[in-house]
Parts: sequence; structure tokens; C-alpha cells
Amino acid sequence: MKRTDWMDAPDTTVNFSDSIVIDGALPSCGRLDRDALLKLADVSAGPATIQCFSGRHIRDVGQFRGVPLTRLLDMAGMQSLPRSQCKQFVIAAQAGDGYACLFTWHELYNSPIGAGVLILVEQDGEILPLAAGGLQLISLHDTRLGPRQAIALNRISVTRWQRA
Repeated sequence: MKRTDWMDAPDTTVNFSDSIVIDGALPSCGRLDRDALLKLADVSAGPATIQCFSGRHIRDVGQFRGVPLTRLLDMAGMQSLPRSQCKQFVIAAQAGDGYACLFTWHELYNSPIGAGVLILVEQDGEILPLAAGGLQLISLHDTRLGPRQAIALNRISVTRWQRA
């Protein structure tokens, strides 16, 4: 199955996530389950049109509800680290199918992009939609919303950029 064809698939059990592991270079890494994420989800957005990089229409969504990625990173200790260290971080949001959406500390904490990067727990009134793989990540301030969207989000990894 192609990654962008998930909404048309009759078998919705291919990839599903109802928890996220945060791991890597932060002091308080761990796992957040469905209940914790639902309690933290206080940001609503929408409507939005999801398009792939080429501009091909994927789907329209009326309403999203979620948790800012920066809030989860801060809960894991991002704010307790020296800025000089944080500025070297790359953050990977990993989907159940292996797809990864990449961000830098600079994007998330020092640009308008960061305010729109959400871990979605609800879409069009449905909590953890089975057809959408449960938890999702989306970057709402990107030009096209499809390329940095993770379906069945299950891991956020924070690593320090290493020079070659």
C-alpha cells in the first residue's frame, strides 16, 4: 500500500499507534500513552487541505485537535538543556510504516513552523481515528501539509547533529 493511499484502504489495521516513545538526547525520555496525550491536547486547528509535495490533493480535514510537539519535548527536558546544545538537535517524528518527518530545534523553537507542529489525537471529531492510524503528526505551517505528516506516529527521536 502506498503511504498516501491510507484513507482509501479497507484494511485499517496495517499501522496504528496509541502511544509515543520520546527517546534520544533529552534528560527525561519516556512513553506517553493515549490517556496522557488526550489530556494534553488543547490546540485546535482547521480546516486544512492535505497535499503532497507535487500539489496532488490527498484529503480535506475540517478540524484537528492535538498537542504541540514542543510541549512534549519540553516535558522530556528540552528547556533544561543549554541553548548551545539544543541548537544542534535534529528531531525525527517516526511513523509506523518507517516514514520520518525531520525538524531542527531552530524550526520548532525559533520560527512560526514550531507553533503548527502538532501530535494529532482527534480529526473531524473522531478520537485516534483508526483509518488514519491513530496518532498523527502534522506541520500545519508548511507550504504543503503532506510531506511532513506522519501516520501512526509512534516515536520522537532527538539526536545531536554530527559533522561528517
